[in-house]
Amino acid sequence: MNKLSGGGGRRTRVEGGQLGGEEWTRHGSFVNKPTRGWLHPNDKVMGPGVSYLVRYMGCVEVLQSMRALDFNTRTQVTREAISLVCEAVPGAKGATRRRKPCSRPLSSILGRSNLKFAGMPITLTVSTSSLNLMAADCKQDTAEYVAYVAKDPVNQRACHILECPEGLAQDVISTIGQAFELRFKQYLRNPPKLVTPHDR
Repeated sequence: MNKLSGGGGRRTRVEGGQLGGEEWTRHGSFVNKPTRGWLHPNDKVMGPGVSYLVRYMGCVEVLQSMRALDFNTRTQVTREAISLVCEAVPGAKGATRRRKPCSRPLSSILGRSNLKFAGMPITLTVSTSSLNLMAADCKQDTAEYVAYVAKDPVNQRACHILECPEGLAQDVISTIGQAFELRFKQYLRNPPKLVTPHDR
């Protein structure tokens, strides 16, 4: 998970991103490049994308916009979604831990789980145009989890959980951050003529 660093104020930074303040300016950036640099050349992320072998664990419906939630609540929502899915999927690496029941505020944010493809090995391809999930064939002994919230026609808004081989989760997160950063820069170069806000 991302960790807050630095003091309060308008430009509180998050590992891999920034919150509040000037992150959406034409000259700024909302993703901090890792100190070691991006893992992949920009043209690869902007073109065919970067692929990872992971295991799709399922998703949990998110009943309200993540934009409306503060950083700590968003973190709690994704952690709770990971826990719910891990408990429901046989053989999930995180299922052995005991946890507290879902708090009342979180239960009003999280809805039903969709485990239709739970446990399926997939290839996750990250590019500036999309995150694609495709069936794959892979085996994993130990795991870490990546969670992301997205909207789609089947699940509406949902927190999707991916199980990654040990050490790969941070690479996946970094690559997604790179894709978002590059897409944001593309947007700044060619902004739409009319922008209408909508609930995500």
